[in-house]
Amino acid sequence: MSTEHLESGSTDRRIGQRVRALRLRKGLGLRACAELCGRTEEWLRQVERGEQRLDKLSTLVRLANVLGVRDLAVIVGDRLQGLACTVTDGGRIRHEAVPAIRQVLSTPILYAQSRPNALAEIEKVRRRLALAWSAWHGSVRPYTALGAVASGLLRDVLTLHRAVEPSMCPTTWGLVAETFQLTQRFLYCVGETELAARAADRAMTAAEETDDPHLIAISAWTSTMAALGRDQADEACEVATTAARYLERKLKTSEAALSAWGSLQLFTAIAYAKKRRAADAWRHWDMAHTAASALGPAHHNPLTMFGQANVGIYAVAIEVETGRSRAAIDRARTIEVSTIPSSNRRAQHLLDLARGQMRQRDFESALRSLRLSETQSAETIVFSPFARQTIEEMISSRRRPPASLLDLAARVRVIA
Repeated sequence: MSTEHLESGSTDRRIGQRVRALRLRKGLGLRACAELCGRTEEWLRQVERGEQRLDKLSTLVRLANVLGVRDLAVIVGDRLQGLACTVTDGGRIRHEAVPAIRQVLSTPILYAQSRPNALAEIEKVRRRLALAWSAWHGSVRPYTALGAVASGLLRDVLTLHRAVEPSMCPTTWGLVAETFQLTQRFLYCVGETELAARAADRAMTAAEETDDPHLIAISAWTSTMAALGRDQADEACEVATTAARYLERKLKTSEAALSAWGSLQLFTAIAYAKKRRAADAWRHWDMAHTAASALGPAHHNPLTMFGQANVGIYAVAIEVETGRSRAAIDRARTIEVSTIPSSNRRAQHLLDLARGQMRQRDFESALRSLRLSETQSAETIVFSPFARQTIEEMISSRRRPPASLLDLAARVRVIA
């Protein structure tokens, strides 16, 4: 059987699962729904099993009307790759801020008027950056908070850098690097992996112009994140270990360097975990744990969130990535989620826990973790491919999915 045929069958099954979930949420039985569509009960049963393709527009429109769906992509998003709709291929959600950011990334700043009050504008940009990071870590809707300001902040920083006197360029290069780091984080989290890689490259280029070891290391951490987002574990290991070696001479004299070094060790650990090299993963995790212990319980890196709590949740993620779901669940019991000073990291930790619980076939606990993740960040779960896939699997595996699951699926936009 050809790969194309297998992929087509998988798509049909996903579409069928969505139809079933939408029908159940609407409270329609098979027979009633089929009758409203003008089709037989057996036809609808085959659609829901993925045995009957929805490839006739008139039928699809009628079914959507019966199910109360206005956007056809909610049902067949996998097959509408070229259309402007909310759900893109694979069921991924596209954030509305992405087009504006893409435009800034692609449009050169060729000219900018001189700035007589450049120092004041530099301080203003620093305050805006600090506020953006604060919103990212503290908001229950961090993606909305950052998406609302990212493109404008990036454009203003690039324009300012273009306008200042040469003597100020080292300072503005640093602002450019930090703004691209912020932009990369947003793009990575909303699933725009290629754009995230571009932003990470621009951050590193700007950081290298400053000759600031800490800024270069954080930009390397950003590049490592981008590589992990593209499933390039080997590249992630290489970038992170090279940057960590670069910082080693400063570890005894600089807390900032030790914190950045520990952040790089955690990403190296995750990269090895994704390669199923558990011993190497735990070796780097141990180094991060030692660094966090040296920095003390009050330390939290404002960019990477490195600290003792973050090291703990990475241990859960490593257990999940290396196939030790029971150990992941046991480790999670020792973590007080409220001590993690970032809504997005709290939410992501709970999604990792749900992965482990799903592998243990503990659907009720996984659903609780998914719902708790949503309370920490209403958007992290929406942009998580794992969460969306898990919700679809939960619905398809239940004869009568609970209302709480169907409501969650609607909020996450797995179904309308």
